[in-house]
Amino acid sequence: MILGALLLASSVTAFPLARSSPDTLAGIIHGKPKLTFDHDGNFKVVSFSDMHFGERNGDGTFAEFGPLNDAMTQKVHGTILDNEKPNYVVFNGDMMTGENVFAFNATGYLDQVFAPTVARKLPFSSTHGNHDNANNINHQEEIEYEQRNYASLSHTRSDVGPKPYGCGNYWVPVYAKAADVVPATILWFFDSRSFVSGTGNGPGPVPEAANFYWVDENSVPQYIKQQSGLMAATWGKVPPALVFVHIPVQKADTLAPLPSVGDHDDEPDPATQGFLNNTYTRLDLPFWDALVAMDGGGNVLAVTSGHDHGESWCARAKVSSGIPICFNGHSGYGGYVTTHSVVRNARVFALNLRDLAQRVPTVRTWNSYENSTINDEVVLGPDYMPQFN
Repeated sequence: MILGALLLASSVTAFPLARSSPDTLAGIIHGKPKLTFDHDGNFKVVSFSDMHFGERNGDGTFAEFGPLNDAMTQKVHGTILDNEKPNYVVFNGDMMTGENVFAFNATGYLDQVFAPTVARKLPFSSTHGNHDNANNINHQEEIEYEQRNYASLSHTRSDVGPKPYGCGNYWVPVYAKAADVVPATILWFFDSRSFVSGTGNGPGPVPEAANFYWVDENSVPQYIKQQSGLMAATWGKVPPALVFVHIPVQKADTLAPLPSVGDHDDEPDPATQGFLNNTYTRLDLPFWDALVAMDGGGNVLAVTSGHDHGESWCARAKVSSGIPICFNGHSGYGGYVTTHSVVRNARVFALNLRDLAQRVPTVRTWNSYENSTINDEVVLGPDYMPQFN
């Protein structure tokens, strides 16, 4: 009965944002410069998560630690960007503590989030987390603000999904060189929805349309199937893919106990997709099954999430159909801190054209820290954690 009601409610709120016709490759944006690998065949992505800009005291008053923490977070980003010199930046959700912000200044915190990246003229994309959906701000408002104010660098879009809380679903192509027609890799971004009740002055109601904790099961799986089918028909293949979504997929619960390198301070169960009121609904599975179908035995290089600040590992096993699942760690001085997330970090993916051209493509990844160290470097692919696959 409960699941039936959930399906009905979700189907009512989920509808595509009219942007492209059904036979259009949605990520091919004319008039925007192509993203390309460098002359050595490399393309590096830095992924930040859980910055939590704009925190306030519990009574809604502006906390001294808020602006101080925000400044420290910007310093973290600047240090990692200067050390890694990436080609692309991903903000993988919980950019602000949305329940603490006021309507008049909420989008201003996005300016602070993006500032170190924009200052270095780096292209970027955003996904949005549960704390980015609150009574005074929502995902659609944030996406539209980003598109209006950062059009030259931002690749964030809304292709499909329920407005206004879950519409940030899209993909971005990256080419070996600008003259190419077929991308060397695809970056996919998905909106895991959910909502944190509150306003700048205290608690508020949770809208029924926002009370979901998974990628929309009605519009997004069909979008993945349609777009990957068009890729295969148009290009003769579906390029290798990195996937970013703030709330981790449910399969991460099973992978968490495995002996993978990285921090395990904050194991996700049940803070993963598909759960509502601590009850597993299985409504996350259409999204996951669509990723597995697109994977085709190694095409999905990694599915990367934030949300659990003390998690910074990558793992793969039969239960995840061999798809690597990764965590970002904690990239901001807002939000809670665990034992091993005191030194803030970002996750780095180093894509190389030779690695992508293998029969089963691979990608190197590591954690990069504000103290200018790196750790937990692994190569994701068929030889990673073979004992579990």
